[in-house]
Amino acid sequence: MSDILSLENIKKYYLAEKIQILDRLFGKKPIYVKALDNVSISVEKGTILAVVGESGSGKTTMGKLISTIEEPTDGKIYFENIEVSKKNINEVRKKTSMVFQNPAVSVNPRMKIKSLVSEPLGHFDADQVRQMLKNVGLDYDEIGNKEPKELSGGQVQRVAIARAIIKRPELIVLDEPTSALDESIQAQILNLLIDLQKEYNLTYIFITHNIGVAKYISDKIAVIYAGKIVEYGDTKKVIENPKHPYTQLLLSSVPSFETKELKSPTGGVPSLINLPAGCRFSDRCPFVMDICKTQEPGFIDSDGVKVLCWLYGSS
Repeated sequence: MSDILSLENIKKYYLAEKIQILDRLFGKKPIYVKALDNVSISVEKGTILAVVGESGSGKTTMGKLISTIEEPTDGKIYFENIEVSKKNINEVRKKTSMVFQNPAVSVNPRMKIKSLVSEPLGHFDADQVRQMLKNVGLDYDEIGNKEPKELSGGQVQRVAIARAIIKRPELIVLDEPTSALDESIQAQILNLLIDLQKEYNLTYIFITHNIGVAKYISDKIAVIYAGKIVEYGDTKKVIENPKHPYTQLLLSSVPSFETKELKSPTGGVPSLINLPAGCRFSDRCPFVMDICKTQEPGFIDSDGVKVLCWLYGSS
């Protein structure tokens, strides 16, 4: 199976504060927030990759770069083996879509539902809108002339999904698409997304803080921490035998019938401005060693899973 998307040494830095002319004259250097730092990953066509991490880990930034909403500070993005550039970015955008976390703020509240869904086409097509709403479990005659405020949160998210799929993209970035919904509605939306992915042979980048949801929906998982991917591999392998201590802690925080005591990562994510010299998880890691605090590890392949941790050596 061929790769539809590849990220190669991607960095995304944001300027933390503006540098004035006098600051420059006195040699003050710019301060950056390192939202993503040297991220490399490939996604196979027709699969679902879950990107898992806490708030502030860089997963949403990664989604914005993939969907071309933002540009990387450094590194290369390849779509269907062609580097994304200003020359071909419009063609890439035709083949990608994004569904955002909060359905209530991701759509124009004053537009009719039928207009919202058809907008990506560049023209109104009642037949396509009717079919697409039907595909996401909504009735055109019932809601087509309504505004988003007249629908429930779950219905608005279905509208957002219909809007993302109507132009027949090949890849969709789903940024926490169920986190703002009730649990019963979450399950319905997840099942809907799986059905649509199979029907249209879509590739998903599914961004979530919930590794339990990632386990349910994805083929592969990328665990991201403080702007770095720390573990990446087949979902089954990662879930059944997590390598990185951070992945282990994320899984221990998920309720199950077998586990009564839940453990979640303690402490805070390090500042993305003043990052630690060694491993970024060293201050929170229960297995921290001296080398972890001074040297950053490289990726090691452990049983087919890539892991960024000194417990397994370093490349």
